[in-house]
Amino acid sequence: MKILILGLDGATFDLILPWVEQGHLPNLGRLIGEGTHGELRSTLPPVTSPAWPTFMTGCNPGKHGVFDFIQPNGTNYSLVNATRLQQPTIWQMLSNKGYRVGVLNVPVTYPPQPVNGFMVSGILSPKRGEISYPSDLIERYAPTLGEYRIAPKVQYKRGSEAAYIDDIYSLIDAHGKWALHLMEHEPVDVMMVHFIALDLMSHALWRLMDTTHPQHEPSPFQHAIRDGYKRVDGWIGRFLDLISPETDVLVMSDHGFGPLHGIVNLNNFLLEKGFLKLNRKPVTQLKALAFKYGVSPASIYRQIEKIGLQNIATRVSKNTRNQVLGKFLNYDNVDWSRTIAYSMGHVGQIYLNMIGREPHGIVSVENYLATRQAVVDALRTLTDDEGRPIVTDIILREETYHGDYTDQGPDIHLILDDYNIIAYPLFATNGEIVTEQIRGDSGCHRREGILIAHGEQLGDGDIEDADILDLAPTIFALLGEPVPEHIDGNVLTDLFSESIVVETEALDDLATQDAEKLSDADRQAVEDRLRSLGYL
Repeated sequence: MKILILGLDGATFDLILPWVEQGHLPNLGRLIGEGTHGELRSTLPPVTSPAWPTFMTGCNPGKHGVFDFIQPNGTNYSLVNATRLQQPTIWQMLSNKGYRVGVLNVPVTYPPQPVNGFMVSGILSPKRGEISYPSDLIERYAPTLGEYRIAPKVQYKRGSEAAYIDDIYSLIDAHGKWALHLMEHEPVDVMMVHFIALDLMSHALWRLMDTTHPQHEPSPFQHAIRDGYKRVDGWIGRFLDLISPETDVLVMSDHGFGPLHGIVNLNNFLLEKGFLKLNRKPVTQLKALAFKYGVSPASIYRQIEKIGLQNIATRVSKNTRNQVLGKFLNYDNVDWSRTIAYSMGHVGQIYLNMIGREPHGIVSVENYLATRQAVVDALRTLTDDEGRPIVTDIILREETYHGDYTDQGPDIHLILDDYNIIAYPLFATNGEIVTEQIRGDSGCHRREGILIAHGEQLGDGDIEDADILDLAPTIFALLGEPVPEHIDGNVLTDLFSESIVVETEALDDLATQDAEKLSDADRQAVEDRLRSLGYL
């Protein structure tokens, strides 16, 4: 094996470095001590769905076309998958050069594309979907390894920590066991193993670890996240024992992590400021009144949670769920003929209601800049209940994206209270502007991920100013290959122990995957998983 890439979803040096120092993570400590490391800047927003495609293509979202788990379309949205990618992945490009590649559990790889090697897709895969290439890969090894697991089976709620943690640890072990076995029995030149569990644990359990968190409480599970990292570290040790000394190792995350203190219902704010309008139908006005007085998805969820039925709620049929949600305010209640802007996305994404993009757009290209500035000016006045300003930064679309698909991305990105606050992903959780997280999550993403590099070609010391865009071209350079010209990222030359000359080449057009729509049942399954994980 020439390169082993380990994706630790949501990993942060804020946790890793102290735990290395304390002796909890000996294998990561060895890679850091003998190699080089530094923060890895993520995408905007720093979210799984745009970040992993950016890593896999070396292109920014404006070029590869994936901006979030969902693609808004005014009233509705579509779920993203690998067929939405508008640029070839490193797996495809390396396969075409004759390298054998193995890809395990990476998000936004469903449906798995044909590669010279194997691929098992990740968390956005439907339960009944064909998740591997070759298609019989899972079937061949399941008798030896047991069930291949994509995601957790237990949804977190307060009081269910023991069952949730056991299930998460089981997920780590399943991914580790499959990775180790495939490394032994399916030899490849470049291997990628992804662990989703650290991200999921950090969302749910951060408050138990973080004594400064407003919701912290003493708990026997205070070290659950640390012990999850230790479990992953143990598997990393087994991988390192298996590979040769000549193998280069890259350990990376798609984003970092930190505490979550609350959420903003951005559509409520836009409604208050007059940028979003509700239609005048009596049923809509009645819903708005009910929302104002506390009848909302959040209040209903709290009641369901109290009696322990939240796991059952996620398995209710889509039709039934939609009928229930239809009782509350949603995008169908918006008067799009009078609406200038709306929010969709769980970090802080705002879209203008553009003519030609949204089905009932009213904002013209000519009025775009002035209209957007008016929304930005209003957003700068956003405060919490105590009058404290909570907008840390506002980033405009062209400041972070470029390419043919830029106009499909959010027009405005908000960073709220240094990411201590995020946005409710869909219409609103209740009638308030700033409120608590509906599912009780206490951790959320940061833009600062991790990068650790170790190998004979690689030096030691610190990595500075690394971007997730830079990993694809760096992988080409590690293999001694020219970097495809269309890639946005730069080779991280400071990683190398000796000076290198970076060459580039124009690739013949590599076909991207044909668009594939999920069946209603599969779409429901993926939506339910995203909901259970707090992304919808």
